[in-house]
Amino acid sequence: MSYRLGIDLGGTTAKIALVDEKGRVVKSATVPSHGFPVPQVLARQCAETCHRLLDGKKIKRVGVGVAGDIDFDRGVVRVSPNLGWKNVPLKKMLQASFRCDVIVDNDANAAAWGLYKTQVPKSVKNMIAVTLGTGVGGGLVLNGELYRGGTGSAGEVGHMTMDENGRLCNCGNRGCLETYAGAIHLVRRVKEDLAQGQRSSLQKIYKTAPETITPLLLSQEARKGDSYARKVWADVGHVLGLALGNLVYVFNPEFIILTGGIAQAKGLILTPLLKTLRKRTFKTPIRHVNVHVADEAPNMGVIGASLL
Repeated sequence: MSYRLGIDLGGTTAKIALVDEKGRVVKSATVPSHGFPVPQVLARQCAETCHRLLDGKKIKRVGVGVAGDIDFDRGVVRVSPNLGWKNVPLKKMLQASFRCDVIVDNDANAAAWGLYKTQVPKSVKNMIAVTLGTGVGGGLVLNGELYRGGTGSAGEVGHMTMDENGRLCNCGNRGCLETYAGAIHLVRRVKEDLAQGQRSSLQKIYKTAPETITPLLLSQEARKGDSYARKVWADVGHVLGLALGNLVYVFNPEFIILTGGIAQAKGLILTPLLKTLRKRTFKTPIRHVNVHVADEAPNMGVIGASLL
């Protein structure tokens, strides 16, 4: 049996896993990565943890997914706002610790590849993955291969402009898709509405414990029948439908897969999304695309990284 190592490097935790040939996690561990860690220190800690997991086992490759702008060819983290890194040669740092190749890529690309290899029918050759979590990311698989574009920046669907005069995004632009469908902005919108007197079952919670308002709570109230909560999710679905409609015209995929915490609202966003999508696209491409919410897979980032 041969194995791969996967590292999912985020701004709070680095998840590390030993993955077998079938994409199953055999062993896993975490390393703290909060507080803008020194790159050399975190790389050493990750390498040491990897070797403990290996316990003498041989591996083919080490794959690393990092939140940020990545130079895939050189394995350099150009910018990672969550880690506070700029121009970090992460591949070179890790390569010295392993007797095999190290692949460094964007974390959404890694998750997209993991989904493609584990949750998408083998007949599919063209797929768009959209990660709906704290922010919004994406990955493109075209002709059966992960597409990175000219600079490795392809798939940043969360920063497509939906309204040039919209909310300010963390990237510095306004009206990005992320400001409509990312968890941080979604919760911010709900709290602003409630502060202005919006009628909702969430009002009592907002007045007593506003910090407990989350996308999960919003979906629970929507399923109980709260009309405001349902409208919020309908708005998310609508704007996702607009964005995906544009992507369908450009890439003509057979499969679109949504993943992440926000995606777990499922029908609350999927129904309005499909309604908008069908209105906005030609009949032939939309008839041949399957829009699907991924099975919950908390380890998909690290599994995808291992499969890179």
